[in-house]
Formats: sequence, structure tokens, C-alpha cells
Amino acid sequence: MFTVAKILELLPNEGSLEIKSIEKMLKLTKKLERSRLHIAIQALTKLGIIQTKEEEFIEKTNDINYISARIRSSSKGFCFAVRDDGGEDIYVREKNLNQAWHGDKVLVKINREAVRRRSPEGKVLCILERSKQNVLATLREEENILYGDPLDERILSLIELPHIDNEYLEKENQNIVDIKITRYPIAQLRATGEVSRKLTLDNGLEGDLEIIKTKYNLLNESKAPNVALKQPILKPRINLQSQPCLLLKSWVSKDSPLLPAIYTEPYKGGMKVWLHVPAISERINFGSKLDDWIKDRSKSICLAIEWKNLLNEKLYEESCLQLNKANEAVTIEFILGKNGEVNSYQFYLSIVEPKNEINPSHIESLLNRKPRSRVIPAKLKAIKDSIQQLENIIHTSKLINQTLIQQGMIELNILYPDLKYLDDFNVFTPGEDYEGWNKPLNLNDPQSILSQFMKLSNIILKNHFNSYQIEHILLVRKGQRDIQINEIIKSALVLESNITVNEDGIVRFEDLIKAMNISPNKELIEKLISNTIPDAKYVLSSNYNNEDKGLIEDNSSYIETPWTSPGQSYSDIINQYILVKLLLDAKSTTKKNVRNENLFGLKNTDNTSESSIFSKSILSTLSKLVNEMVIKDLNSKKDQAKSFKLGLISMIQLRAVENVINKVIEGTITGVQSYGFFVEIEPSKAEGLVHVSSLNDDWYEYRSRQNLLIGRKNKKTFQLGDKVMVKVLKIDLLRNQIDLDINLTADNTSSIEIEEAKISNTKN
Repeated sequence: MFTVAKILELLPNEGSLEIKSIEKMLKLTKKLERSRLHIAIQALTKLGIIQTKEEEFIEKTNDINYISARIRSSSKGFCFAVRDDGGEDIYVREKNLNQAWHGDKVLVKINREAVRRRSPEGKVLCILERSKQNVLATLREEENILYGDPLDERILSLIELPHIDNEYLEKENQNIVDIKITRYPIAQLRATGEVSRKLTLDNGLEGDLEIIKTKYNLLNESKAPNVALKQPILKPRINLQSQPCLLLKSWVSKDSPLLPAIYTEPYKGGMKVWLHVPAISERINFGSKLDDWIKDRSKSICLAIEWKNLLNEKLYEESCLQLNKANEAVTIEFILGKNGEVNSYQFYLSIVEPKNEINPSHIESLLNRKPRSRVIPAKLKAIKDSIQQLENIIHTSKLINQTLIQQGMIELNILYPDLKYLDDFNVFTPGEDYEGWNKPLNLNDPQSILSQFMKLSNIILKNHFNSYQIEHILLVRKGQRDIQINEIIKSALVLESNITVNEDGIVRFEDLIKAMNISPNKELIEKLISNTIPDAKYVLSSNYNNEDKGLIEDNSSYIETPWTSPGQSYSDIINQYILVKLLLDAKSTTKKNVRNENLFGLKNTDNTSESSIFSKSILSTLSKLVNEMVIKDLNSKKDQAKSFKLGLISMIQLRAVENVINKVIEGTITGVQSYGFFVEIEPSKAEGLVHVSSLNDDWYEYRSRQNLLIGRKNKKTFQLGDKVMVKVLKIDLLRNQIDLDINLTADNTSSIEIEEAKISNTKN
């Protein structure tokens, strides 16, 4: 199945492409599929988005008025097009939506430019890609016609269903069904669909999982193709089987992603490090059915008690680094100075044999061991030969962490609640690149320790690829200087944080972090900061370098080339593949007389650009792996995976709150708006809303500057950070909503009232 977005992404920015070539790229083998492609091309031509050149060639038009965006709707019918280029959102009236739904990718044309404070206004010309293939809905019957009413109130359309689906309509119960869309709305015709299955809220975690997977479009679980894997090349590999490297693992669920092995040793006052990454890319034929299957999954996703793994079973088993067995790996070896600086490094292919697997109980026992004690705790006896090595690893991880923080890494300690089924969510997940910030180093978590080495290795590869001007995939987070912190500062001041300004009257981000660390409301401020920082994004290295950034030669910790988690993300598989090609197939044009099999694995000390180190065939393959279309798919899948994760955690939190319905519990106000305030309740950390309409003892005014609601007569306040006692009235599991009520007789008077009283007394 193809989309309009796929067609446009295949067309070059300059020049034309034969329609037969598009058919091959989209792998359209059936006559019906090719017929649909031609219909789409005719429609795009009539809209002026593409044009025909000669008979069988098409190309993009140069009309710059078409803007790529995603539709964001509200339940009230207000719709905006959120631009892909980051420009100002475009307001779209419902009549100009052209039947687009919330989340759909569209092309928009601006009808009216922005004036003063009004947003620009536009209309949807073309729907590039539908975000929903399945929809959660309830059933209702009107005039003998059965309709599906989407639970997502942002989908402003009913779905007409066949009469056969009346069997799912139960008058006495809530009819929650999964509807497969058979026709999206077009012109005056409604959307049509068919019920694929009935869902229930009474089937435990398994039932909740099915609901969340449907909600976030993760249902299509195609069977992995049964294809033969390539065997990694053995000749140039360095044999490191004698090295007692370790596996560090915190996950407990089955099928959790593959992780690297690690070894360190003291070296000239610093440390020498070896990180061995499973050789996954060498086993895949890129462009094959297996590659397409992995690309479509894009991410390994935690499903609470198990994982939906990126790799198929065969690839997983052959690539896994197993104890006391020879395993193929891609290795980075680097030397750290005593202050954490990287003095030298090299990449190469290797064979390794891990000796022990370290879990959290080993770490806990080691950290609780008395200094200089000769007694080996019972939990450490199984790994007694690796104790010194583990101590070296912990010491080095702390050294790397301090260096990364100095280079601008933003750390926020956002913890998930201690609830059932959240074990694997509460440990560090290497390669999970959703957030724009990083979790602090947790010495009780083996994967947190390992992640410091992986992040630094990603940064080293970024600089290595850039020195040769090799196109690759970057993962970019906002740096400290790029983050808008005004709203955070306002909230932090309300929470009585001691924030100072410099000589220019500016609050630096690092000073805000320092003030937060000593604030009694640290947890709440961290949450506010995390909601302000944009998510990490995948970008093409050439695009990022060309945006007035220059060649990235620094070690900025917010820019990485991900390659150390190929069992977690498809982006890492691609970058690992490029690295392997560099090690095996690159040819020097300036150092022909140098006989060094690992020439391109060493640091490029003279920083010369080798523009022709790859053959034309390799460059052609790389261009298919690293392009704008792949980047968009990676970002889309990343956002989808994050939404699913947050949705699943929210469902588990709400299930915990079910136990306290109609009970009064303590909570913290985490947000204040004109329509009410949000309260985080313990221990689930779920957020509920106290609506302003329930505050019937007074007329409450909203003061945005102080983040509070204040009563006109009684001066009672509800302010950000206040502790309040609330009653849980109702929970809506499907819409992720908690309705709360508050005891209005409680003393919620704040310092605002006291200050106003002082002013009044002074005037008198």
C-alpha cells in the first residue's frame, strides 16, 4: 500500500522520474495497484502539485505556496495545520479541511496571511497520508443506519458501518469496537468501515494493551519473512575472545533489545575503553523483505510485560552477544584522559566473548560493600573474577557523565510511578531517543552506567563521519542556548526557587538547573522543564551542517550519530552499516602507499576530506538508506512509539487510581488554567482536573503571572505547587481523564493574601 506522501518523497527536487521507476520503488506488481498509482498521479497533476514531462515522466512543480503539515484538531472543531518546517501554525476552518482528520499529513495553501495576532489561514489541498487505519469507537444506530462514533473527539466524523455489524450492538453495555476504515470520507460521502473486533475494559492488562495498540495504530503485526541471513565477514576481524568483557543488563522482560558488551582498564592516568556492539547490519540484505519489515517496525517497543522487538527471532539469536561464546561485533576502542577528554580512538570489526552478565543485584551488592573489605558478598561470588572490572566501569561512567554535563547535556530525573507492570519502564533504555533531555546517571542501574559509554561513542562517530564528510543520520536535541526558558523561570519563581541573573540581566539555563537542584519543589520544576524542551529529532547530517552550523567538530552532547543500539532502533542499524562500509570498502586517494587495513577506523588526524572514498555503487546504496524520506519515517515512528508508551503508562496509572474512587487523597497542583487546575495524586502520579465550575464558594479569577486561581471575596487561592486534598469522582479510561473535587473548607490561603493584607494595612 502506498500513500501520496510516498510518491512525492520519491520524486527528486530537481529533474523528473519515470513512472515505471516509481512502480518498482513502491514494489507495485498487481495491475490494480498500478492503476491506483496512475489515478493518484492524475489527481496530483490536476492540483498542480506535479506535472508531466514527456509521456511517462513526472516531476514536482516549483509552486512554493504548498506547505507540508499535520492536522491538529480539537474536540471543539478548531483545526490547525502544524507545519513540517517549524513555521507558524495555519488555522484551517472545518469547511476547508477537505475531509482531513486529526493527525493526517496534508498539503496546505495559505489563503490569508497572518495579521497582528491572528494566525495565517489556509485550506487543505491534498491529504498526503492518513494517520489512522483503525479507529476505536462506540456504536450507535440512527434511522436504521449503524454508525461508529470515534472515541477520539478530535476526529470530526461518524463512520458508517454495514448492517452485519449490528451483532456488536448491545443496548445495555458500552459498545467499544475496533473499526477498520474501508473508505475515508470524500466529497459528500461519509467514511465507511467494518468492525474487526469487539474490545472490553474487563480483560486485564492484555485487554488494555489491545485498546492502546489500536489507539496508536500499532496493530498491524505482520509476520517476519523467513529469509536467509548474511554471514559477517571474518577475515579482518580482531580476535578479542581473551578479553573479559561484561554484559550489563537491567531489563527483566523477555525479548528485550540487544545491548553492547563493555571492557575498561586503567591507562596512563586515564582509562582505556572497549565497547563491543552486536554486528546486526552485516547480516541484513538492504532492500530485502527482511529489511523492509525491520524498517516498518523502526523501534523496539516495551509492552509492559514483554517487548515488541525490532529484530525477527532468527536475526536476534544470531546477533546476540552470548556468554562464553565467540560473537561478531563492531568495536570502538578509545582512551580517556584523567579529566574525561577523548585522546584517541579507533573503530574495527572484532570477535568477542563476554564472561559475565551484570544485573542490578550485583551493582547493589558492590555499592553496599564496605571499602577494603576482603569478604565477597554472596551475590557477587558468581562474578568474583569480574569485580575489579565492574569497579573500573562504574568509575569510568562517572567520569564520562561529568564530561558530558560540562559539554551541555541536560539531565532531568523524571521517574515513573512505582506501579505493577512498569519494571522495564523505570530502568534506563539505551537507544530510546524520544525526549529532548537525558536521565541522570543512576549507579544502581546497569543500563544507565552502560548508556554513558554508548552516548560518548555516538558522539565520537559523529565527529569521525563529519571529518570525512560522510552523509549519515544525526540525532539532535535542543542545546541549552536554544531552549526558551521564560515560562519555566516564571513558574520556578512562583515555587520559591532562588534564581539569580547575570550582569546582563539574563538567567542562564545552567543557573536555572542549579537553582532547581536546591529547591524543595525540584521534582515539579523538572516536570515543567521536561514539558518545555522539544523532543529529539532525526536529521540528515548535511542538512544540519548547512543550517549555519558549520561542520560539527565539537563534542556537543546534544548531537549524536546513533549506532550503538542497533537492536533498539533502525537509525542505529543504518549508521552501523555506513561504519562497516567505511572499515571494509573505503579507498584512500591521498594515502595510496600506506598499508593499513584499519586506515579509516582511526581518527582522521589531518582532517582532510575524502570525497571519493566510496565507489559509485556504494554511494548509490547509501543514498537509498540515508535520505529525507527515511528521516521522516524515523521521526514519525519515533513519535508513534512515544505516544504508545505514554498511553500505556497512563492506562496503568488510571487502573491504580480506580482503587481510590470516592476517597480523599493528597495531591500537588501541577498546572493552573482559567478553566481549573491539575492535581497530581499519589502514588500513581496520575493527573486529574478540578474544574473551576466545581469551585462554587466564590468567583475565582485566573492570574497567569502567579500561576494561580484566587477567590474575589474570600481570597482563597489554588497555586502551582500547593498541596491539596482532593476526592476522586470519576475516571474515563478510554479518554485518559480523571475528574476531581476539592474540599473548599480546607485552608488554601497563600502568601498572595498575606501580602495584599499588608498593603491594605499600610494604606490605612
